[in-house]
Amino acid sequence: MLSESSEMYLQTVFRLVEKNGEATVGQIAEVMGHSLSTVSEKVRKLTEQGLLVHEWREGVSLSESGRRAAGKVLRKRRLIETFLVRMAGYSPYEVHEDACRLEHVVSERLTDALDNMLDYPDRDPHGHPIPSQEGEVEQVATLPLSAAEPGEKVRVAVISVTDVEMMKYIDQLGFRPDSTCTIVEKKPFDGPVIVAINGKETPIAVSLASVILVERLS
Repeated sequence: MLSESSEMYLQTVFRLVEKNGEATVGQIAEVMGHSLSTVSEKVRKLTEQGLLVHEWREGVSLSESGRRAAGKVLRKRRLIETFLVRMAGYSPYEVHEDACRLEHVVSERLTDALDNMLDYPDRDPHGHPIPSQEGEVEQVATLPLSAAEPGEKVRVAVISVTDVEMMKYIDQLGFRPDSTCTIVEKKPFDGPVIVAINGKETPIAVSLASVILVERLS
């Protein structure tokens, strides 16, 4: 059984690779708030255990067994978040802290029971795909809202941010999983993206638009 620390490292590498295509020791240290030496030592141990792949001066990635292990932890996390929103009255931006605690203590049996109770959801409240029992994660072709072109109609797929205040503001603007919108205009020099959503045109900063992942509809 993996320790809580190992689970956190595997999740961090998973998310960094998913977002950036790769992970480095420096990026892992920044995300987790640990020193480079601490992260280097943990990455070495997880590599020896066959969960990570890392060579000197190269990026860090998940091995096949590491990817499945990370997927199983994410399955717990995303089902817990779904339960908290659907059954416990939490808003999507209130689930992070409690879900982070619970994901390391919930058994696979209870995870499967939550899945059944929730009628086997395929997405969590933020739009992330919920992995299978085997830890397999469905890959969906998305792009940041900031990369869509004027005139394109898109569907919001994932709100890919953990900062609570940022998540709350994005929600207040109306950007939620499965909502649709149209790119009206992209202002030059890193100006805002003007988006038609919920019957009105809304400007949104590029920094926010970059964490809203969308699927093209037209």
